Order: sequence, then C-alpha cells, then structure tokens
Amino acid sequence: MMKLLFAFLLLLGSLNAALITKSVVKKADAKYGVQAKKRFFSVEKVLLEDLHNVSELKKLNVVNRWINYIKYRSDLKLYGVRDYWATLYEFLGHGMGDCEDYTIAKYYILKALGVEPHKLKFTYVIYKNKHGKKISHMVLSYLKVSHPKKRSDILILDNNNRLVLPASKRKDIVKVIKMINGDTGAKSKKWKKLEKNMKRKKL
Repeated sequence: MMKLLFAFLLLLGSLNAALITKSVVKKADAKYGVQAKKRFFSVEKVLLEDLHNVSELKKLNVVNRWINYIKYRSDLKLYGVRDYWATLYEFLGHGMGDCEDYTIAKYYILKALGVEPHKLKFTYVIYKNKHGKKISHMVLSYLKVSHPKKRSDILILDNNNRLVLPASKRKDIVKVIKMINGDTGAKSKKWKKLEKNMKRKKL
C-alpha cells in the first residue's frame, strides 16, 4: 500500500514538473517580463503544489477562481486572428486571453492535479450576456457521472462566473452545442495543434 502511495506521489510530482519547469519560467521572464514570471510561480505554488490533498470540488473552485483573475482579450486583438487556441504558457505569459484560453488553462492545470481527463470536456455553448445578447462561448465542463443525463450532473467552469455551478443553475447558458476532449475522444485539427504546442511549451 505504501509503495503504491509513494508511486502515486511521484507521478503527481512529475506531472507538475512537466507542466511548469524552471526553463519555461526563465523563457517567460525573458519574453514577457517579471509579471509573467510571477504568474507562473503562482500557478506552480498556489495551484499545483497547494491543491494536491484537497477534494476535487475544491480543486475545481480554486482553479476556476484563480484563472478568472486573468484579463479577457479577444484573439483578434491579441494574435491578429479570429480564432486561436493559446497554450497555457502563452496565456500566462500574456496575462490575458479569450474564453478558449481560460478553458485550456483550467483543463491542463486540473489534469496535472490528478483530475481524470474523461471528466473534463471543452464545451461549446450559447451564452446570454447581461444585455440579453446570445453569443458563442466556450466553458470547461466537469462530469460528475460518466454519462450525465441531467444538467445537474455537469459542473461549469466559466470565465464569466467565479462560482463553479451545476449547468442546471446556469440560466445564462441557454444551449450546449458540443462537448469535446481530444485526450479521450477524436482529435480535431485544433486539438492536435494545441497538444503539439503544449508538449513543446510554446510561449
């Protein structure tokens, strides 16, 4: 039993080391400056190190709230294109991004914290903002059960809300269009490119 526990802790440590390394922090500092370096250190300490021994629900809430402090900025303004999936490293480096970038960052951090990838889905939705306008949007969904049949079985991590709530309590999400996860299902071109960029820690 102790051997299994030790192996598990080693695995968690290796996952964290693989996600945020001294090399990538150094490169982020050189490219984006000291504030980016601080963001990387905060993710490593506040999220990856401090959340290992807490419940999955607390992991979801803390990661969602922390990542949501990062500023919103459209892909067009940031990258000069209408749709771009930034890596966690680009997102932290710039200190800003759009809804896909928040989703990607939360996904990779939670996966590094040991949350099973099959529970996490990139979810395209129609979102109604405070002005009543319906817009395309992406959130990260956490499946409480393998095959959810009720909206209450799905928790939503959204850059528009600091609270992690069941989909049944998110009246502003008027429609779920599609759920995807390239780690546990078919990989789109975007997912393959994201995976490649994450592996090389693209800044």
